[in-house]
Amino acid sequence: MSIKRTSKSTGAAARQPAASPSVRHIEVTAPQQMVPGDLYSGWRCKNKSCGLVIAIAAPRSGAKPSSAQSDDQLIVLKCPHCGDENLYRWSARGEQQYTPKGAAS
Repeated sequence: MSIKRTSKSTGAAARQPAASPSVRHIEVTAPQQMVPGDLYSGWRCKNKSCGLVIAIAAPRSGAKPSSAQSDDQLIVLKCPHCGDENLYRWSARGEQQYTPKGAAS
């Protein structure tokens, strides 16, 4: 015995917009403020031709420190060196040593 369907239900399924995750704004350190050889908390740029450090900027004085709601949160960062925008996991950040592009040997 087969189940009869109405003509309305045989079409494409209704697409529900996915719940957007909370957007998190992260200030990054400008390349001019970074000192070669120093360690910075952040990520390496995912762009293979760049690969430089994207460092989290120190919070301004008087500003509340932002605490991560979830360590597995995705954030969108724009590399201050090459301008490439990519997704990064908050939990994947670490101490990275800054080496400028021209100083790499």
